[in-house]
Amino acid sequence: MFNKHSLITRLTLLLSLTTLLFSVIYAKLYYRHVFEEELARANGTVMQIGKTVSSTASIAAYLEDKDLATEVVNGLISNDIILSAALVSKDTLLAKSILHSGPGSIQIKLVNPFFLSENIGMIHIAPNTLIIEQNARSIALGGVKTMLVVILPIIILLSTLVYWQVTRPLNQLGRSLAKILPGSAQRLKIDKHASHNEIGRIELGINALLDKAEALFEQERSLRAEVVELEKRFRLMFEQSSSPTLLVKDEGDILLINDAAKDLLVGMGIDVDERFPENLGLYCKTPDILYTFTENSIKQKQVMQSEFEFINPLTQSTVWLSIIVLNTLSDGQWYFQVFLADITLRKTMLNQLNKRAQRDSLTGLYNRYGAELMLLDWIDNQCTFSLLLIDLDKFKPINDVYGHNAGDALLKHIANQLSVTMDTTDLVCRWGGDEFLVARLDITQQELTRLAQTLLEAINQPMPFEHREGQTELAVGASIGIAHFPQHAENLKGLVECADVAMYSIKKTSRNSFTFYSE
Repeated sequence: MFNKHSLITRLTLLLSLTTLLFSVIYAKLYYRHVFEEELARANGTVMQIGKTVSSTASIAAYLEDKDLATEVVNGLISNDIILSAALVSKDTLLAKSILHSGPGSIQIKLVNPFFLSENIGMIHIAPNTLIIEQNARSIALGGVKTMLVVILPIIILLSTLVYWQVTRPLNQLGRSLAKILPGSAQRLKIDKHASHNEIGRIELGINALLDKAEALFEQERSLRAEVVELEKRFRLMFEQSSSPTLLVKDEGDILLINDAAKDLLVGMGIDVDERFPENLGLYCKTPDILYTFTENSIKQKQVMQSEFEFINPLTQSTVWLSIIVLNTLSDGQWYFQVFLADITLRKTMLNQLNKRAQRDSLTGLYNRYGAELMLLDWIDNQCTFSLLLIDLDKFKPINDVYGHNAGDALLKHIANQLSVTMDTTDLVCRWGGDEFLVARLDITQQELTRLAQTLLEAINQPMPFEHREGQTELAVGASIGIAHFPQHAENLKGLVECADVAMYSIKKTSRNSFTFYSE
């Protein structure tokens, strides 16, 4: 049965095309060679014929005998390879054929029969190139036909041998191989006569490959069973884990989510079917930072951890989540595991502890530690501000006369007066004992003077106090030293020292007043 894709068909077609191409090239080369040889031979023959009649033509030219010249011309054109001819004396055309045109003809000089050194005329002979080309073409085609008669049987014989020796055994090998089930114990039957040729070696190689394939199939079946068992265990561990975990493709599609993660996200009003991190970004207070955090983790293929603040849309409460992203490569595909942890309680406790650490337990104002943190932040950001250090005047006698309860009550009263006087963006703190400190950003000298006067008036306001002997009013004054950043100092320690110098200078002189630091 003819099959256009079979080896023998393609080989026969290839040989035929090769032969045809070779024949065309050979025919062209052979034709050119024969044509040139025939043309050269014809030219030589024409020259020989011309020389043969040259003696008779010389007599006709010498005598200027036109009849004799006509006989010479007619004798020349009677030859098939001569198209036309003409005989010319020195100045006279004695005879020419009908087709003679002149250009392209062979010229033979005629000499005087008696004086051989004298030219007396010329014979013009034009070769019949049409006849010459026809002869050359016939000879070339005959050579090509002879070649094809020899080559075609060789091609047929070679194709037949290839079919019986190569194609037919390969077809049988292919049919036998198609009947074998991969991974089974079936093998090819090898003919003992073909065991030492190429086909036999191919069959032996295929059987060896089938042996390895069977072993690999057995190994793959065993590994597949182990993978299935491990997958069951992993899925059980993943789903039952108390740590909220998501498995996400690098495009953001959530592939797996355990029960702990579902409970956490659903409790926060987050849709678990949406893409990550867009589902979290809807309720994050800093979504841009969240997206950049996730994008950097995916690009850098590194473990990333950060904490983000969210608003629970169901309760409008604040929720803090710790997010860890771990990248994993599997079968050429990148995945990332997302571990979530609700750290709201820890954050709240830390904030409360931090607030307590920065606040004065008696007055509720910033303590020295909290004030230093804020002032250092202003200095790091090169903010311009003025600092007022306040020391109460005649506070110790109140403690001595009315007791520490009276002193504590008065400190709280003054703290309240300072808080009411200052803006929410200002710093108000109890610096220590009966010292207070206030600071304001970007304030002019004139505004600062008014502020210091207002603070003195607020501090001087008396406070009613009940004691064993009845009700009285407690009142103190204050000495205020003022310094500017960065005019007076470029660090916090130097700035406080400048304000302290100014404060003690007023305390030693007038008291209950304020002054600016001056070098």
